[in-house]
Amino acid sequence: AFILFGQGKLTGEGLITGFVSAFAINFTLGSFIPLVKVGNAFASLFTKNEKSLVFYLLRMFMIVLIMTVGMSFLMMFIEMGFSPVLFPAFFSSLPITFAFAYCVAALCFPLLLKLTQTLCVK
Repeated sequence: AFILFGQGKLTGEGLITGFVSAFAINFTLGSFIPLVKVGNAFASLFTKNEKSLVFYLLRMFMIVLIMTVGMSFLMMFIEMGFSPVLFPAFFSSLPITFAFAYCVAALCFPLLLKLTQTLCVK
């Protein structure tokens, strides 16, 4: 969707197709990788206080890094195939994609977690 938007060619069909692909990849990665466990292990290397803001930000850093690398690479591979420009395009877009995803995740996760818990109450 970002590529199509940047080219001025984003349509409803392209948006929906990108959304479905991204959701499938996100769900698959999240199902097979214990993201919270990995994030907690990474954050605990730097601080032991699990209730601190630093722990939260470090945990989110690792979770978002794993998901951004996985999703970005797989989505680019779906769009571009295994071409000579795949790796240069991936590595050049990764920093800005990660920065955007990290900001959104760090700011939105607490609210979305509470919303999810409210919706899933027995």
